[in-house]
Amino acid sequence: MNGRGEAVVRRARHEDWPDVAALLREVDALHAELAPAYFRVGARAETEWRRLLVDGTAAALVAADDRGVVGFLALRIYETPPDPTMVPRRRAHLETLVVSTGARRRGLGRRLVTAAGDWARTQGAVEMVLTTWEGNTAADAFYERLGYRVLSRVLHARL
Repeated sequence: MNGRGEAVVRRARHEDWPDVAALLREVDALHAELAPAYFRVGARAETEWRRLLVDGTAAALVAADDRGVVGFLALRIYETPPDPTMVPRRRAHLETLVVSTGARRRGLGRRLVTAAGDWARTQGAVEMVLTTWEGNTAADAFYERLGYRVLSRVLHARL
């Protein structure tokens, strides 16, 4: 922290797990509400957290202030699958972004996404991709403000 209560964006550490687990419960509850056929609220395993922290193709970032960790972002680097019809490119996939309800509207999400983009560029990524779930209008508006645009759509039908 910088002594003024402002959040600092940094790489996540093992000891951040309890705060990050609480943030993940928030985002898991939202996803379970938006898409209950796909998501449910459940306990996440700390082993998953440990694997993320040592994965050389991934980064875990947090925003922390005098209250602890109030924001979390996870991303991974992917290569285009070997397919002669696809243009080879390295991309970053923003897998998770959550800012605690009490810390929103302070620019923390933007700062986390900026730091993620900086890290992804150092890994040779040329773009960042992400998904949002239908009905998550706040996330859609946030990403649009950051310059993200629709690349594809995923359709489904019950069988």
